[in-house]
Amino acid sequence: MKGHLEKVPQRIGASWRYRKVVEETKNYGWHRHKEYEIAIHRHFEGRCFIGHHEVEICHNNMVLVGPNLPHAIYADKVKPGARCETHIIWFRKEWIDQLIISCHELEPLKQILKDASQGVLFSPHVAENIVQTLDANHDLPAHQQLLGLFNVLGLLIDDKDRRILSNPIKISNEDAETITRVERAEAYLQQYYAQSVTANDLAKHLFISESSVRRLFQKHYNESYSQRLKKIRLNVACDLLMNTDLPINLIVEQVGYDNQSNFNRQFKTYKRVTPREYRNSTKHIRKR
Repeated sequence: MKGHLEKVPQRIGASWRYRKVVEETKNYGWHRHKEYEIAIHRHFEGRCFIGHHEVEICHNNMVLVGPNLPHAIYADKVKPGARCETHIIWFRKEWIDQLIISCHELEPLKQILKDASQGVLFSPHVAENIVQTLDANHDLPAHQQLLGLFNVLGLLIDDKDRRILSNPIKISNEDAETITRVERAEAYLQQYYAQSVTANDLAKHLFISESSVRRLFQKHYNESYSQRLKKIRLNVACDLLMNTDLPINLIVEQVGYDNQSNFNRQFKTYKRVTPREYRNSTKHIRKR
């Protein structure tokens, strides 16, 4: 599952990036970053896929994901009266490597970052402490926020209960072939989601039958081909609503819909708010 490469917007005058996202539900397909990513998921239950490893999510689930490691996350159940909350920190490999060279006190971080190539799961109490640090620091000047990041890195080092999300099971030739097909299918949809692509189109691309395509999606994603395509389109729409000022009718066209009423209906079912409400609710995030 190679996943599409997401570009992390950089803050002027800052060496790292922090974002807090609060939304009605959470369904992000396979993606990756050039940066390290720390993600803390709160107030919902679901599934997180990191590489070929699946993690059950509960409150204060916290993972460290290495550069270019594909990952995906899906919410299954949100706490009553709450919304999905995610705290995300990104930092570049070159930057953290130089920081460790300059600050010998951070030497223990080297192994943690090495393990991040497989994903690292941290303790819920550490996640809670980090959230409190981030909430207290995000309105402070940039140099004081950096001190908060140092505190976060220290908490990572001190967590003795962290574990690596590795998969020691040898992959059979059949499994490896399936994984390759899933990666190619995902890449195909990421490239052509804005077009009228069908399961038959994908079957021809993969040189398999249409029924095999449908079984592939049901087995790997536990959802149909059409559901997967819809999620990709709506996730791209969410990104455009959050990070651009494009009119909604143009976003509808760019993500492959030819009927705005249908788009609005599917978007509200997926995110539990209208596209306009989603854009308004995420305006504060764009400032981060």
